This record gives sequence, C-alpha cells and structure tokens, in this order.
Amino acid sequence: MIALSPERAAEIIELRQQANYWRAQHQRAVQREAAWRQKAGELERTTREQAAQIRQLSGQIEALKARLALLSRQVFGRKSEKTDDSQEGSCDGEAEGPSASGASSVPQRQRGKQPGAKGYGRRRRTNLPVVEIFHDLPEAQKRCPICGKPFLVFAGTEDCEELDWEVHLVRRVHHRVRYLRSCSCQGGRGILTAPVAAKLIPKGMFSVGFWVRLLMEKYLLQRPLHRVLQMLALEGLDVSQGTLTGALRRIGELAEPVYALILERNRSARHWHMDETRWMIFAELEGKVGHRWWLWVAVTGDTCVYLLDPSRSAEVPRRHLGEDAQGIISADRYSAYKALGDKLLIAFCWAHLRRDFLRIRDGYRQLRVWADGWLEHINGMFARNAKRLAVRSEPGAFAMEDQGLREAANAMAEKREAELADESLHRAQRKALLSMRVHWEGLLLFIDNPDIAMDNNESERRLRNPVVGRKNYYGSGAVWSGMLAAMMFTIMQTLLMNHLSPLAWLRAYFEACAQNGGRPPEHIDAFLPWRLCEHQKTAWRYPSPCATGPP
Repeated sequence: MIALSPERAAEIIELRQQANYWRAQHQRAVQREAAWRQKAGELERTTREQAAQIRQLSGQIEALKARLALLSRQVFGRKSEKTDDSQEGSCDGEAEGPSASGASSVPQRQRGKQPGAKGYGRRRRTNLPVVEIFHDLPEAQKRCPICGKPFLVFAGTEDCEELDWEVHLVRRVHHRVRYLRSCSCQGGRGILTAPVAAKLIPKGMFSVGFWVRLLMEKYLLQRPLHRVLQMLALEGLDVSQGTLTGALRRIGELAEPVYALILERNRSARHWHMDETRWMIFAELEGKVGHRWWLWVAVTGDTCVYLLDPSRSAEVPRRHLGEDAQGIISADRYSAYKALGDKLLIAFCWAHLRRDFLRIRDGYRQLRVWADGWLEHINGMFARNAKRLAVRSEPGAFAMEDQGLREAANAMAEKREAELADESLHRAQRKALLSMRVHWEGLLLFIDNPDIAMDNNESERRLRNPVVGRKNYYGSGAVWSGMLAAMMFTIMQTLLMNHLSPLAWLRAYFEACAQNGGRPPEHIDAFLPWRLCEHQKTAWRYPSPCATGPP
C-alpha cells in the first residue's frame, strides 16, 4: 500500500468532495430537466386543448352568427325567396354591392300592374243584388230662382252606384197555420198544424245559416270564438259561449261522415304532398306529456286531409295510408317520412335544399359566392323542368329538354363529389353537400315522374290557414274541439281545391241534415266534390273570379 503525504491525501479528499458535489448537482439538474419537460408537456397538451376549444368555440360563434342572420331575415327581411335580400341577413352589418353576393345588377320586374300600362276599368258587380234609391231636389229648388216657374222633369236619371256591406241579425218567427176539421169522419184528427220548420239542432234557437256563418268565421277566416261573440253583441245578440260550443260538438257528428269519405278518397291516391305543424290541445291525455299535438296534412289532386294526432312519429302517415300503400310522397327531409317502408318513395323538396344554400349565403360572408353558385345550379334545375313540362305534348321537344335536365343533374352530382373530396371544405359547406348526397335519389324522382312537383310548397300553403288559427286562438281546449277543427279544415280546403264555395256547400249540406231530422243525409255521396253534377258545380262554385284564390 502506497503511503500518501498529508497534502496529497487532503487534495484527494477535496477532489472527492467536489465530485460528490457535482454529481449531486447533476442529479438535481436531471430532476429539474425532467420536471420542466413534464411541465412543458402539460403546457403543450393544455395549449392543444385550448386551441381545439378555441376552434370549437369559434365554430359555434360562426354558427350562431349564421343563425342570427337567418332569424334576422325571417323577422325583418322579405318573405319571398325569389328576391335578393342577402344583405339584410349579413352578420357583419356591411353593405355590399350586387357583385359581392352574386346577384344580377339588372333590375327585376315589379309585381302587379306596371306604370303606364292600360287599366281594365271599373268592374261592374252584376252578380250582387241591386237596391235602387231615388234622390230628388228639395221643393224650394224645383223652381226658377228668378221668375218662380216650376222646372220640367227631364227624361231619364243621372246614375252612380256604390257597394255597401250590410251585416244584420234577423229574428225569424215561424207561424204554423192550423186547420180544424169541418167533417164528422171517424178516426180523423181534430186540429191539423203545418210541419215544424227543419232545424239543424232539434229545438235549437239558431238557423242553418247562422251555424254556417259561425263555422266560416272560425275555421276559414280563423277568428276566435270570443271575437265572434263580440261581433254578435255589437249587432245586438248576447249569447253565451257555452251555448255555441255545445252545438258545435253536435255539428261535428254531422260532418264526420263527410270527413271519413274524404279520408278514403285521399288514401286511394298514388301521390301525396305531406307536412305537419304543431297544434295545441289544452286537455290532459293519459300517457301524453304536455299539450303539444301535431296537425298533419296530406294533399292529393282533389282532396286536402288534416290529421290531428298527439304524435309526430311515422305511425301517423302509416296509419292513414295503410300498410299496403304504394306511391310517392312529396315531403321535406323529416325522418318520419323515411321510415315508411320501401313501397312509398319520398320525393324530397328542392325548395328545402335551396334553403340550405340560402342560409349559408346569408350567414357566412366568406361563402356567399360559393353558395350563389349552387343556388344558380338549383334555379337552373327549376327552369329546365319548367321548360320540359311546357313542351310535354311535343315528344321530340320534351325528349330534348328531358335530356338537358338529366345532364344538369349529373353535372350537379359531379360538382358535389369533387367539392366533398376537398379536406379544407368548410363544415357548413360539407354539411349541405352531404345532405344533398344522402337525399339525392329522392330529389331526382321528379325526373322520371313529370307529374311530381320539385317542391313541397302545396302542403306548406295548405297549412298556412290553420297556422293563422293557431296564432289567433292558440289551438283547441278539448280533444273533440281539435278533431272538429281538423274535420272542418279538411272539408273547407277540399272544397276550395275543387273551386267550390264553402259557404254555399255547407249551407246545402246542413240544410239536408236539417231536413233529415238533424242527422246526416242518407245519400252523402251526392255532396262529395268529385261526384257533383254540373248543376251543383254551377250553384256551388267559388263565386268571385277576381278573388285571390283559395286560402
């Protein structure tokens, strides 16, 4: 063993101490590095999460801005989709020129009569009854103011006319003549009296005309019953609401056979326009939570049926049409219609597809040009189909237009798939294009079936009148009242579809019920719009040729 000098031993000890010190420092540095690496990882993960959250929130904000633009357009914008009001729904509030939104700078033709066009002149209402009123000069003005000699009556009169609107209630008193026998024949009655006047409600105080007017006010003009009572009170008739509602329930029983026959006629069709809207029933129903029911509409060529049901499920149209129903339903993209089975094809509405791109155009400023491009394609499909239908009686021209329509549809599909392949596509764009792809087969049903409309506007229009009633009187207070509303909506709208006056038809039908002792007539088929004779069609036709049409 080598002996070390004290100095060398002290140096070695110092070096060992330094080595232990730096070894400990290195260990601490390694630990600090690991801790900082851990913190850096945690910060990186937090940053990524925050960035993802920011992207998610930015997308939500962008979607909310688009939603705000849509709601602003619905509340404050023009109601027609034919006009360019994309600037009204702009979420940034900046006004832009036509080139920014893709709209044409050519001014569109205004609706109605154009300035400078020749008018039609005042219409002579020869169909209205005439009341002649003669006006004469006062006696003092029938003489010459200078000499006092009387004026001579000149041949003819100077005429002008005015239209008056008279509403008045009449109290009819039926005097039944009585006869006393003057013979002594056995078995005869002593006093004979004329028959009792026929009434819709036996022993009721109101005439058939009264009930018809009430039904028109409530279920066609959509006036709440309490407002009708106010109007009657202004005319001098004070009647309780309970008196009217009790009789309306009885009237519903008289209308039910007609409703059933219209339902049967509607089921026998092969094409239906269908839609639904909410309808409130303020009555408790076992198993039903809340008061929201649904009013369904099914429109065919000559019928318009309303179905009131607590459910919005596919069971409602399935139950109405039957399990073995076959045909085509024009509808929106609501999932209930897609669950009706393979026998019923769904022709999806191009107007709803168009609205997808309208929402994008109005809600996303950076996507307006893209949305306008797709709107131009969709508008072109409508135009091509209109040209095709205009030459349907000419096989050659129809075939050429039909081929052009099919080529335009194929071009749209190719454009859609090319854009969906772009991974940088905005999520609003991708959502609209994916919806188009999913519903594409149903969207093209109108091509092979020219009788099928491209949109479902017919059913939406037929729901407008009941929706006005829902807004005016909030729905129905009882289930029977809601069913009566569905029946009357069905009868009146079916009559209007067949160009018949609900006022004239209801009066004739309920007169027949009154003649039958307050029961439905035995031959109800004679009142069905599609089985009327020419005399009935003429007597009950929708009277005014200048009316805006059935509501």
